[in-house]
Amino acid sequence: MAVFLLFAALVLVAVWTPWHACAFAAFKSGGEGPARRTFFRKWVVTSLLLFGGGTLGALFLMGRLNQLWRLPPEFDSLAAPARAMGVTVLGTAAVVAVAACAVVVAAVASRERGRLPPAVFGDVEVLLPRDGAERVWAAVLSLSAGLTEEAAFRLLLPLLITLAVGDAPLGMAASALAFGLAHLYLGWRGVAATTMAGVFLSLVYLAAGNLLAPIAVHVGTDWVGLLVLPRLVGWRRPASP
Repeated sequence: MAVFLLFAALVLVAVWTPWHACAFAAFKSGGEGPARRTFFRKWVVTSLLLFGGGTLGALFLMGRLNQLWRLPPEFDSLAAPARAMGVTVLGTAAVVAVAACAVVVAAVASRERGRLPPAVFGDVEVLLPRDGAERVWAAVLSLSAGLTEEAAFRLLLPLLITLAVGDAPLGMAASALAFGLAHLYLGWRGVAATTMAGVFLSLVYLAAGNLLAPIAVHVGTDWVGLLVLPRLVGWRRPASP
């Protein structure tokens, strides 16, 4: 069962990643207002169905739904050293998340003034909300991504790899890489940044022993980066050529 579900999960990620990258490219060069909100809305629905629904379905088939709130025993060997770091890991997570958001938004703001090359974490400026309606959708999208992606990439995928090959560290590492590749739409800088974020979120998950902590860090990071800091630095959408 685990091998079959792992194959299905990898196929899903392999198909979704280039499809979403193409859709995002069209989004960047597409229209304004309603067209952007439609993209956000479709993104929320697809993430809920594919990553959220897929994770729940796979865990149900394996009889492991309870591990949505309880660390799988297969991860116990990894959890022990992570828990030893405890507060250090979780505290560092908050600091790094806020610092990363600050760097992204500062780079975007400076780029508009011609002082910096493209944002170091990938092509993120196109995601920054341009009006109140988009801020609502950005908040919903951040919540959806935090819930579904953490369940899929911090729990389900590493668990399936661990069950299939018997190697929990490999499962966590491969899942962090898959998490990064799933963000191919942000470009290769975005892939590198989100791969490192995936490793860090895995440590948070193992240290906390439940999904709530990485979900909170993920959602909080997105909210700060997309909603809070852009307002603080007075970000405005680039003028049309």
